[in-house]
Amino acid sequence: MLSVEVPWLDWPPAIDEVPETPIVLDLLVFCAESAGKPVSEGHHGYFNHDHLSWDREPGLERFAADVNRLFARSGVGFEMKADGGIQRLMPAAFAEIVGWTVYQTGDSETDALLERSMKLINSAKIDDRKDGLEKIWDAFERIKTIEPGANKKAQADALLDRAATSGSRFRQELGTEASALTSIGNTFRIRHSETGQENLSRPEYLDYLFFRMLSFIQLALKTTGRTTS
Repeated sequence: MLSVEVPWLDWPPAIDEVPETPIVLDLLVFCAESAGKPVSEGHHGYFNHDHLSWDREPGLERFAADVNRLFARSGVGFEMKADGGIQRLMPAAFAEIVGWTVYQTGDSETDALLERSMKLINSAKIDDRKDGLEKIWDAFERIKTIEPGANKKAQADALLDRAATSGSRFRQELGTEASALTSIGNTFRIRHSETGQENLSRPEYLDYLFFRMLSFIQLALKTTGRTTS
């Protein structure tokens, strides 16, 4: 079963090799699925043993507490949740946005993309975070069209004119940032997989681009009354 759930882990593990972090996290989740606390239901005097039942909730709670204590002691930015899954720990400002913001853009698909991206970026799995980056970039392209206008450019300009005073230096900076984010989406392998697009080879790049985009979207939507938090 272990070889199916965590196929990248050699078992028994080599004593002189440390598995990569995602493999260790997968192993912990695998172990959490079987965590529980043995509870004595009575003693069998003749054979001198207890009849045991298995109480999952307190056992999993204890297991998660032990794992989180080791994470904290090692300075690892992850946390085991009550259900045995593992999520990342984020800076407080971003954690509040990711965990508590409700999007009301007026377009249900855009709202769903944003909500999905928030869940995925919180995952311990790199592939999930890549998907989260793709989802938030998809949402960005849709957000450009939520204001009325003759075409996509006019709609995007109308949104930014509501987010900042038209003609102001800050409005100019928002326009520059929107153009830069659009260019990033076309240059790197985020939404498309053309051969000329550059791959994002480090998880730090994913985080940087996700939270850069999130900051822009949060400003644009909050200043136009499209979020609650």
